[in-house]
Order: sequence, then structure tokens, then C-alpha cells
Amino acid sequence: MKFRGNIGAALLLVLAAGLAYVVFLRAGAPPLTSEAAVTPPVSAAELPSSSPSPPLTPSPSLTLSPTLSPAPTPTPSPTPELPAVDLTAWNLALVNSDHPLDKDFSPDVITVENSQKYDARAADALKTFIAAARDKGFSVYLSSGYRTYATQEYLFNRKVSQMEANGLQGDAAITAAARIVAYPGASEHQLGLAADITDKYYEIMDVSLADTPLLQWMKAHCAEYGFILRYPEGKQDITGVMFEPWHFRYVGTDAAAYIMEHGLCLEEFWALYEE
Repeated sequence: MKFRGNIGAALLLVLAAGLAYVVFLRAGAPPLTSEAAVTPPVSAAELPSSSPSPPLTPSPSLTLSPTLSPAPTPTPSPTPELPAVDLTAWNLALVNSDHPLDKDFSPDVITVENSQKYDARAADALKTFIAAARDKGFSVYLSSGYRTYATQEYLFNRKVSQMEANGLQGDAAITAAARIVAYPGASEHQLGLAADITDKYYEIMDVSLADTPLLQWMKAHCAEYGFILRYPEGKQDITGVMFEPWHFRYVGTDAAAYIMEHGLCLEEFWALYEE
């Protein structure tokens, strides 16, 4: 019985000691921490410094260009067709040193003015052409129209003599003369379709006449009346005749329009039909 009393006393002592320890802990011991405890917030000063990131520049929005249709290819202007003319017609006869007239050739001519004659079939066209220039205030002088073979022969021989007087002899004198005065038979004046037109106040016939208002107007409008500038500038190697800004030739309105528009001489116009 005494032994059991000792055990009971011992248990009481153990319980008392445990209670005392608990009281001790609650009174002064620091609380235990846990790894799962919340970490206090870090102040901004404790954060590592870093350069601020540049602001993002928004990408420009893409504007879709409208789909352009390819530009239409312009339709080329058609090349003007050659006029439907008959080269064997009287008004298109080609007269030069390679196509001479017979000595006895003589067209039907009538007087136009100033004692000058012209092919009767084209005389009215010449009169109308001259009248139109006069209506513009120009002083027109018809210095030469139809010439006979004999007249042309005289003029040519006189020019040869002048060349010989200037020091040329033989064929050289003849060749030089032919560039100014056509060989007998090679002159359009014998054909009756050539007209030398000048301003009556300009007596000397040279290339300076091309600068006169009268001949500038006549060159610009001759095709309207069926005429061409027969010996244009820059065509001497083809025509064999020097530039004559006063020499107009009747060919008809269709041929004249094409020749003047394209800057041709009559030899070049003929060649177009031979190709």
C-alpha cells in the first residue's frame, strides 16, 4: 500500500513540472517561426536598381494601297495612208534631168496675170492661191509661169556663160548652171505647172526670200490650193536644184497635203509608190 502511494506522488510531480514548463514558455520564450511564414514586403529602396525600359513605340498601322489597274496602252495613231492618186495623171508628172520633156511638148495654157501663162487645167487654182495671199495683205508678184523649150534653152545658156565668166569651164560650168537653171526639157516651167511667186518689193530672187512674210504664208497654205514647194531646203541632192522658196508647183490637193505634211519633194513622193 505504501508503494502505490509513492507512484501516485511521482505522477503528480511530473504533471506539476509539465504545467510549470508550459507557463514558462508562455511567459517569456519567443514564438517559433515557420518557413511558410509570410515574408514581410520589401521596400522600394531595397530593390535592385535598373534602367527604366523605353516606352514601346506602337508599330505604324499599315495602309493598304488600292490595287492599281495597269494603264492601258495607247493605241498608236495610224500611219497616214498614201493618197490614192495616179502618178500618170497630168498634174503629177515628174519633170527633172532624169525625166525630161520632149522639145516639142507644149501644154494648153492661158494667161493668168502679168502676161504670165499657166496650164489651163490649173489656172483657176493658181488665181485662187494668189487672191488668198492678197486678201491677207501681201503684195504678190507672179514673176514666171509657163516657158517654152526655147526660152529655157536661152536662160540655161546664159547661166552657163555667167559661170564661165566666174572661172568655171566646160562640164564644171554646165553642172553649176544646172543647179540654178534647169536643163532645157528638164524645167517644170515648160510643163506649165510651175509658178515663181515673189513679193513685188523684193526684186532679187535668192534664199533670203524664204524669210519674207509672203513666202512664209504661201508655204504654210499652198497645199490648201493644191500646190507644193517644189524645191525645198535640204533636198538639193535629190532634186538636183537649189533651194527655191519662190517656186510652187501644182499637183492637186490630195498629193499636196501629203507632200507638205511629210516634208517631201516630188521625187520622194513618187518613190513611195515604187516601193
